[in-house]
Amino acid sequence: MFCPNCGKPVKDFDNFCRYCGADLKNDAVNPKNETIKTEIQQQEISQEYKLPPEDSEELVLYDVKKHWMALFWPIFLTPIFFIYFWVIFLNTHSILSWVIVLLIISFIIYPILRYHSDKIIITTKFAHIKIGVLNPIEIDIPIKKLDMCDFSQSAMGRILDYGTISFNHNAERYDYNYIKNTADIEYILENPARFVSESLEEDNENL
Repeated sequence: MFCPNCGKPVKDFDNFCRYCGADLKNDAVNPKNETIKTEIQQQEISQEYKLPPEDSEELVLYDVKKHWMALFWPIFLTPIFFIYFWVIFLNTHSILSWVIVLLIISFIIYPILRYHSDKIIITTKFAHIKIGVLNPIEIDIPIKKLDMCDFSQSAMGRILDYGTISFNHNAERYDYNYIKNTADIEYILENPARFVSESLEEDNENL
């Protein structure tokens, strides 16, 4: 979309124009009339975003980050583990107590490892996805097919602002959970070519 005030391109989820500072959520501050708004909207619809040539250099544009909710179980279980360890485990040493300790530790350590090992890096050519720890699944989705991925949010996700990207690969369904900055992800998936074009243009302006 384009800013109704200055006419420069902005993202659909921006609250303010990065060029003139106009409030994009409040039409009352935009001095342009409805005719100009309509022309800008038509210009946006007619504009076609093109991906860089296949032989161009692959540049990293966006590194998807995980939400702190991915560490919910480690945060919740860590104090329980220490309480159980000092109060019960040290006084029993039974097989059952060992099993319980190992289970609690696994529910603490595994999410932490996944938090650091799972990756989605979006470049000018691919979305490089890595899921898992011991035997991670690594998938490269062409950027032009990225809009085929699904983005969803649970009720808690909408409250805390995290979501899930789902996609198919080799006839299997994969979910990448606990993604933060959901507005950015939705914007990227809506039109990957637009995101690449705007990112490259922004990088060139910063040089």
